[in-house]
Amino acid sequence: MNSHNTSHSCRILIVEDEKVTALDLKLTLEDLGYEVVACVSSGEAAIAAATEQNVDLILMDIHLDTAMLGTEAAKIIMQKTGIPVLFLSAYSDDQTLDDASDSLPYGYMVKPFEKREVDAAIRIALARYSADLELRRSEERLRLALEAARMSIWEWTPDNDEDIRLNVSHTPPQLISESLDDLLVNIHPDDRDKIHKQIGSHQRHQQPVRFRKHEGNDYRWVELFASLFRWENGDRRVIGVLHDVHERYLADEQLRQANAVFNSTSEGILITDAQRRVLNVNPAFSQITGYTQADVQGKNPDEFLHARRHSDQFYPRLINDAQGYWSGEIACQRKNGEFFQAWEHVCTVLSDDGQLQNFVITFSDISELRRVEKNLATLAYMDALTGVGNRVRLEQVVSDALADGIEAPGSVGILYLDLDGFKLINDTLGHSEGDLLLRVMADRFKQTVRDEDTVVRIGGDEFVIVITNAEQEDDLKVVAEKLLQAVQQPVSLSREKVEVSASIGIVLSRPSVQEYEELLKAADTALFEAKRQGKNRYCIYDFALAMEFNERLRIERSLKQAIRNDELALEFQPLIDLQTSRVYGVEALCRWYHNELGMIPPDRFIPIAEQSDVIVDIGSWVLRESCRVLRGWMDSGLPELKVSVNVSARQLTDSRFAALVSRVLTEFNIAPEQLELEITETALQANEQILRQLEHIHKSGVGLAIDDFGTGYSSLSRLKELTFDRVKIDRSFVRDLPHSSNDIEICRAVMALCQVLSLQVTAEGVENHEQLDMLRELGCHCIQGYLFSRPLRPELLADWIRQTDIAAVLR
Repeated sequence: MNSHNTSHSCRILIVEDEKVTALDLKLTLEDLGYEVVACVSSGEAAIAAATEQNVDLILMDIHLDTAMLGTEAAKIIMQKTGIPVLFLSAYSDDQTLDDASDSLPYGYMVKPFEKREVDAAIRIALARYSADLELRRSEERLRLALEAARMSIWEWTPDNDEDIRLNVSHTPPQLISESLDDLLVNIHPDDRDKIHKQIGSHQRHQQPVRFRKHEGNDYRWVELFASLFRWENGDRRVIGVLHDVHERYLADEQLRQANAVFNSTSEGILITDAQRRVLNVNPAFSQITGYTQADVQGKNPDEFLHARRHSDQFYPRLINDAQGYWSGEIACQRKNGEFFQAWEHVCTVLSDDGQLQNFVITFSDISELRRVEKNLATLAYMDALTGVGNRVRLEQVVSDALADGIEAPGSVGILYLDLDGFKLINDTLGHSEGDLLLRVMADRFKQTVRDEDTVVRIGGDEFVIVITNAEQEDDLKVVAEKLLQAVQQPVSLSREKVEVSASIGIVLSRPSVQEYEELLKAADTALFEAKRQGKNRYCIYDFALAMEFNERLRIERSLKQAIRNDELALEFQPLIDLQTSRVYGVEALCRWYHNELGMIPPDRFIPIAEQSDVIVDIGSWVLRESCRVLRGWMDSGLPELKVSVNVSARQLTDSRFAALVSRVLTEFNIAPEQLELEITETALQANEQILRQLEHIHKSGVGLAIDDFGTGYSSLSRLKELTFDRVKIDRSFVRDLPHSSNDIEICRAVMALCQVLSLQVTAEGVENHEQLDMLRELGCHCIQGYLFSRPLRPELLADWIRQTDIAAVLR
């Protein structure tokens, strides 16, 4: 344990529904010297623990086991206990940040994070909470001091306008009973109207007045405090104090200075006269600046404190300002010449007749806070794994460069780089080795480009290099060649040496492409083309790609209206059981009939939809429409079928997806066993949350199938971790059967594996009897393809099922 951590005595409550994450965080905190009082997984448990246990700080995840979000729990905890909350979340979208801000947290960290980040965030949160607590204590001390003042108390019970009597207790005690009018005779004529109008009509009243005990005596200044109370029966009573403050009033200037200076405050305070000459300072001022009161007595603060003087118009504007104060950050200087940043508050003190008497200047040293903020800002723009910039940094650099390019010549070059084969290394050697490879590559990229260029990692194995002041595409080609050579150099990992390549998409800003999002999408389009051409190369965004890019943009914009405009439709392709010679199910396939573009094939619009949230809406529509059609078939007397629906990885990351499946099944009275969800191998690589959600769905009775098996990089352990029901062999392995010996062996191996794991096998893309016979020989259970039927609209498929002799086709 580091020695600087042993001084921590903070008791921390962890609220995290991921047990492994909670345990890792607990061990990290204990290693830092903090005490973890408990680890809970729901907002309700967090509220109970915060109420029952002695907790100094709560580390709160936002999305938890139960319906209650961490932001809701944080609000309740702050209201009940005031315990500070620091959010730890994997989400940073605008809605989540807005919800988190509403609960007034003491910090927000985005997962994943480093050990030092956690320590820094906790320290800052505790420092801020300590400062808030000290401020509340200071306010309480002031309240108690006011209550401790010895003042005469009076009480007035108004009966009616004709007979109002006032009891006043003086020092020495004496009781005077007289009508209010008689009492007002002893108040100075200029003050009577104010008292008569306000007393008894305001909830609280405070007013200095001139008062004399008897006619002929001199008027003395007294201060009248009053509070109006109303009883349930409608009676009113005024209770307050009447205090002789004549001597205090005569010494008003000295008393105002005394009240303005709090010797216990941590802020530096100076009091000057109207000419800004220092009259008094507090101990904190000397502690912060090193100046004693004798050093600064009679001097203007601009002469010794401010590193840069206030402008000549500053104080005249402040005097004429209705509020009479100013706050802001300013550079200050200590006695030893050291500069520091301070937050300064300057206010005017006026006499009762509105004349300027004093300036009160308070300030606090915020240099340490600014250093911490700078470090946090650096972290906000930095990828925690590799040390290069992150997506936020990318947007900032590109946007600034584009803005500068408006005034000065020069274009912005974007090189979008993706490591070829990284997923294979990550899966076979482990994530730690994959992370090491990413760090090595990030260092190589930084060494390859100029210092003024920017390297960022936007996620996974994808990097973007921003070249500023690029003049032509040939310059970017040179950089791309250097990057490809740097990537190809062998990398020595912890256990073995590996070699990888890269694909690069290049775009140069021009009048037609001048927005951040457009540049990034254009570079991504060029990257996709580089991968399509065989990888380990670069591709420049040109006119042909621009046409494709514009089409993608048009499709993306139109997709958002497709459901609303009723442009989507479903077609169904039958799934044939070879053992029973019957249709046991159908696969739902989405079709898009655009009003202007015509029929857009799924392989064209689905990948575009996958890159935005619109895939979630399309997927929900397909699921509901499939169940609606199935219900119609069942009601029409069609034999019982199973409907198979494709689900994207983005749908599975939505925590509400399982509830959606259950709700749709209930709505159309469909048994869970009649629904099957098809998931691609790529989706299984997304995260553990997807696997947990699939496990929950499968337990409800819904079937699961792996689609396009053999085309991804998924580990075979996924088949063991999740209870799948069926594996679909991709059509690319069926197309050349029975003439390709490689495809035969691949299909044979898949079927042998599935037999061991008790999984059903479906072969896609069966178009002739030669393929059918070979698949039968290999032991395939089910087939799907044009040999039987193309995808059909619901009404046509129902007729096909009724009229087709499956056994005859199989012969």
